[in-house]
Amino acid sequence: MQAQAVIGARELAVGQATTALQNTDWSMFGNPALMSEDARSVSFFGVRYFGLSEITDMAFAGSYPTKLGVMGAGAHRYGDDLFNESRLRLGYKHSFAGFHFGAIFNYSHVAFGGGYGSAGAFGVDVGLAASVVSDLWIGAKTTNINQPEYGSKNNEKLPRELSIGLSYQLSDKALFSTDVVKDVQFPISYRGGVEVSIIKSLVGRTGITTEPLTFSGGFGYGSDLWAVNISVQRHENRVLGYSPAIDFKVTW
Repeated sequence: MQAQAVIGARELAVGQATTALQNTDWSMFGNPALMSEDARSVSFFGVRYFGLSEITDMAFAGSYPTKLGVMGAGAHRYGDDLFNESRLRLGYKHSFAGFHFGAIFNYSHVAFGGGYGSAGAFGVDVGLAASVVSDLWIGAKTTNINQPEYGSKNNEKLPRELSIGLSYQLSDKALFSTDVVKDVQFPISYRGGVEVSIIKSLVGRTGITTEPLTFSGGFGYGSDLWAVNISVQRHENRVLGYSPAIDFKVTW
């Protein structure tokens, strides 16, 4: 699932095009170079893939800007008692002369029910971002660059992914975001989305991905102190149904 999905309802709604997406609450699971330097925040997220309770994602993320950079932490759990995957993440982001860079230290753990055991591994993610011209951003990130494996016997490697993205803020009315993503185990995926201001504090979103082909949309509403986002994604295979998601952020 890590190779096919992102964390965050806003992220899901804009077609998972997150590598250069500004002002996101979920950079701890995306591009760490885009962690916010402006305010402290905590966020909570949940998604039920294809409407099935057995494949539900839940996540938490928090960031804390300091004079030395932004510190972040996150946790994520996917699955049920028969199979589940958990991640604990610690992150750091800094910027200098217009360039933003960040790193994530991640511990992944998988567990199988019925006494089939469990395994864990440490991974490292790295991200970069910069403003090319006013309101145009470019970003790049790679996951698990140290090529971690679960256990010493099965040689099961954790997902490894490289992505490059662009985002453009058209005044205060619309934001466009696009990504090119290559996971070592999957074909190249092209992703894109748009976020449009409807009325004050209310935005609408829509997006699309390839490999697999999905369509998504949603809304977000917030203030200086809090924000909530809802979204839904539809897979090209109609048998799989819809994947509804929601997240909530508190800022101070």
